[in-house]
Amino acid sequence: MDPTDGRRDCSYDEPSEGEPDENLLLATKTKMNDPLSQLNALINSHQGEDEVIPDASQPRFRISLNPQNLELWRLEHRHIAGKEANLLLACLSSTGPIEDTSLGWVVGAAIRHTSVKNQDDCRTLLHALGLDSDLINSVLLNCPGIAGKVAWALYLERHGHLIATPVLNNKQDSKNITLQATTSTEDTKWLNPE
Repeated sequence: MDPTDGRRDCSYDEPSEGEPDENLLLATKTKMNDPLSQLNALINSHQGEDEVIPDASQPRFRISLNPQNLELWRLEHRHIAGKEANLLLACLSSTGPIEDTSLGWVVGAAIRHTSVKNQDDCRTLLHALGLDSDLINSVLLNCPGIAGKVAWALYLERHGHLIATPVLNNKQDSKNITLQATTSTEDTKWLNPE
């Protein structure tokens, strides 16, 4: 091979320094498109924080990572919801269609469960529950897997902020506690806070 023709004679082409590794880029892109990986990144990047405001333009929306809230919603999901339920909602009414009630505070609320299959269904339901479009958009953008793969709990707190809490399963595994996202499908993945 003529060294001036621009081709290399090798079976494996390592990326030169400064050139991105295509396999690493593909793996990173796939991982960031996976809601469970996104949730894992959220939890890991905010360890020790009880509450996160993920969207500065929407300060009325918060994600709770408070251990007590995580435990409350984990137990509540296990107690009242089936495997297919991916939303727990603190509602003002426990009777009638869920779309005919409104979101409320956790204290004294009727905790209702439902399942949404996609973001359009989730948007429609949250709008029926009284949330405005900007708040709904923030929820859909900042709660990984909310419209399918990951279960989330939503409620209003006493100051009117909308709080979303991921529903996680704690599973004792030898000496480590691992967090597992509660999913509506059988392909559950582990979230390991490290």
